[in-house]
Amino acid sequence: MPYPIQRAAALLAAAALLLSASGTGSPPAPSPAPAPETSIAEPAPAPDQPAPEDRSAPEEAPAPEALGIGTAVFLDPGELTPGQQELILALVTRLYGSLAVLEVQDPEDLFAPEAEGQLWGNKAVWAYSCGVRLMQPADLSLTGWRAELTFQEMEEEEDGSIHVQVTEDSVQNFRAAPGVDSRQLGVRRHFYLRPAEGEDRWLLTAHSQRDTLYWMVMGRYAWGSSGYGSGAPGHYYGVLDRLLNTAWEDTQARLTQGEGREAAARNPYDRQGAVDYARRWVGTRSGDWPDYSRNGGNCQNFVSQCLLAGGVPMDTQGPAVWKWYGGTPDNLPRMTGRSASWSSVRDFLDYAQENSGCGLAASVDVPYYSGSPGDVIHLGTGDRWRHTVLISQVLAGEDGEPVDYLICSNTADLLDFPVGAYCYTRQMLIRIDGWNP
Repeated sequence: MPYPIQRAAALLAAAALLLSASGTGSPPAPSPAPAPETSIAEPAPAPDQPAPEDRSAPEEAPAPEALGIGTAVFLDPGELTPGQQELILALVTRLYGSLAVLEVQDPEDLFAPEAEGQLWGNKAVWAYSCGVRLMQPADLSLTGWRAELTFQEMEEEEDGSIHVQVTEDSVQNFRAAPGVDSRQLGVRRHFYLRPAEGEDRWLLTAHSQRDTLYWMVMGRYAWGSSGYGSGAPGHYYGVLDRLLNTAWEDTQARLTQGEGREAAARNPYDRQGAVDYARRWVGTRSGDWPDYSRNGGNCQNFVSQCLLAGGVPMDTQGPAVWKWYGGTPDNLPRMTGRSASWSSVRDFLDYAQENSGCGLAASVDVPYYSGSPGDVIHLGTGDRWRHTVLISQVLAGEDGEPVDYLICSNTADLLDFPVGAYCYTRQMLIRIDGWNP
């Protein structure tokens, strides 16, 4: 389970973000090690030196696998020139290099001087991701990764600058899950580039990943404008301090969860059936169901489908209902329309808590680390639940006790991905016990 040293490491990762911060009015901070010089578009060569010593392991234990070996490539570069491709791949490489070793690899040389706010905003996002992963009881550093980018469209301005949109599919290999390819699919990235001195030379003026992570850290400036200027280091240090302290409190709160009611079920739940369905429909959608990805998110709709695939029938009896017979909202106990509990995170939680007759039998807010494949995790920030995922595998520590879960989800589309790596650090386990006729 997490210990104070992990919190200190996470906060140091945030402090290390402020390299060159002296003179800006922000707190002084240590400078991180420089990013390794590696080829951008080609796989990094295998290291010719042994991996660093793992001081927590017995002397006779084998050295751990080297960290961070990976590559970023364009599957389809579209209209992009080689120089534009090189810059974009360089930034993606620094990003995943940071996640591999859980320390920010500085991308300052890739950004234009006038884009200081965007530079610090991106580093703050990376530092937050590294800090959250460092807090977890599971080792969420990477032993390998691969990011595949596909060109979508490009807009050119009169001054020669361009706005490029790409989609990204990635594989991350977490040390805590050996042999597992954890996938993140369909990420939409926006790059803003301007010409630099030299033939086909470019610099970034902005970059964003259109998701909650960037919005949480950068706010409205996540969508392209610079923001904060020379005050950016101090601003983002404050943001990181607040977010990482909240993340630590949320992570610790999981250790004391378990006050919710226990449910009784007369019929079993097919956990493997639910997991098989979940793995089948990450990154794509079943034509049998609507897709709410552009209407608030498809996460709960996806999880409801998984439970149905696991044998839990729709519930149209009693005051609490859970159903989808059509797209029209309908919370009445009849076989028509769609109940809010089918596709809304908060309403599903209310249904799972309140339903005591026919239909789903679930135990809400049970001890967090008591979950099994097929169980559900709710995630959120503050007092709001915003996301739902399905557990596909339990990750155990050296003592055999659970330390994290691999999950599947829609919006974002994640396959066998550690839930501990989520930017939503408030998490609650919902155990699916079965169903009642």
